[in-house]
Amino acid sequence: MIKGTKNQLHNINNASQGDTKKVLTVCSAGLLRSATLQNYLIRNYNFNVRNCGTAEAYALVPISEALVKWADMIVFVNRDNYMEVRSDLREMEIPEEKIYLLNIPDWYGFNDANLISIITHQWEHKMSEARNNKQDEDINK
Repeated sequence: MIKGTKNQLHNINNASQGDTKKVLTVCSAGLLRSATLQNYLIRNYNFNVRNCGTAEAYALVPISEALVKWADMIVFVNRDNYMEVRSDLREMEIPEEKIYLLNIPDWYGFNDANLISIITHQWEHKMSEARNNKQDEDINK
């Protein structure tokens, strides 16, 4: 993971971004799956979304400390991508509640109809789980 510069880390809290939920979507190269997920979240939820890749050697925008700390929510398209940066996330003390894992294989093109269908189904399922877990936490307080 690329270390954030002092200026990048300062800009994370730029008030001009407003209160819109900031979401980071992550795949290997940041070109197909995470970019499609980015479009989906912008179109359907009006989130402020950035996408990136875990493979520094070929990701258009490699995952970085600045992007991770900027995000309110980090969505990995699969467990393998998460595992590539898991130790870095732990070192940065990124809370587990901020991280979501989907299960999307790397064989779809950008904005492929099947990919969008999978994203829709998995996203709705994850958000439903999150709401149920939050309700369980509230009940147990």
